[in-house]
Amino acid sequence: MKPLEHYATLEAIDLARDPDFQAWILAPTSETNRFWASMKTLYPQQQSTVEQARMLVMGLEPTWQELPESMVQASFQRLRQKQLALQPEPRRMVLRAVFYPYAAAVTLLLLAGVSWWLYKGTNAPIAYQTAYGQIRTVTLPDGSVVTLNANSTLQMASDWQTEGRREVQLTGEAFFDVSKKPLGKRMPFVVHTGAADVVVLGTRFNVNTRRTRTQVVLQEGTVKLALQKQPDVLMQPGDLVETTSGKTAIRRERVDADRYVAWRDNLLVMEEERLAEIIQQLNDEYGLNVSITNKKLLNERFTGSVPANKPELLLRLLAEAFRLRIDKQDNQIVLSNYKDE
Repeated sequence: MKPLEHYATLEAIDLARDPDFQAWILAPTSETNRFWASMKTLYPQQQSTVEQARMLVMGLEPTWQELPESMVQASFQRLRQKQLALQPEPRRMVLRAVFYPYAAAVTLLLLAGVSWWLYKGTNAPIAYQTAYGQIRTVTLPDGSVVTLNANSTLQMASDWQTEGRREVQLTGEAFFDVSKKPLGKRMPFVVHTGAADVVVLGTRFNVNTRRTRTQVVLQEGTVKLALQKQPDVLMQPGDLVETTSGKTAIRRERVDADRYVAWRDNLLVMEEERLAEIIQQLNDEYGLNVSITNKKLLNERFTGSVPANKPELLLRLLAEAFRLRIDKQDNQIVLSNYKDE
């Protein structure tokens, strides 16, 4: 790895050609994530350059990308082999991914029904955003690291640490690795969403706030969920808790937490996922407009994994799995059954 100062003045095209940068984008690790987060912290003027170079390396266009048929068939055959080995239910493709769990224990409190904090002062808020298909890692002034998924926004006041309470507003999805003691003292970190607030002292967790729903998956620590007109819920690592604006019911289950944060490593992982939810994810994160003519298929389930920067590959695999035809025009994509022969 070259020294950090090597990247201080590179333009986007030169950065995209750098082998170490390409390796980070295509196969990120904890070590390389820390290296590039440090580079962007030391040289904030290069943050936009890094994002432009990321898009060049990913080659992700805002509309459909054609794929070689050999690539689609190779991926589909791997799914078929796994299906035969595991003997799943009919019409369900299976491919498993292996992840490495993290270890640690910290305390986290999740409070619901609390409105977004009142912004005091005249300074304009700071906002971090991602485009469709883009993943961005930012280091906040307190040392906390936030990875934003595609089509997401993180907003914070410019003087957010002055009152002893760190508060951010999230729209979309993000993974948080919160610094425990900024400025040498404990200071609550609050993530505001449309349906709930997450109050943290230091932990690792994923928050998804799309379409009035707030879903929290805890990777490390302990979570207490407090909702209006509902008893408190204590979360442990591996718990998923989901709530929706305007509703009192919650959903809670045990999950593989690493699967829900695999997008940070450029991987989409689906396990018995409803086709309706996959289509919604494609629309939300990639700016596509995917629809399906046979509404009965929306409850069918799919298990598999594909690179996060290849949404067109996922669509082709879905078409193969459910024997669907793909009709596309720009970002308008329709999945329909073949006519009976």
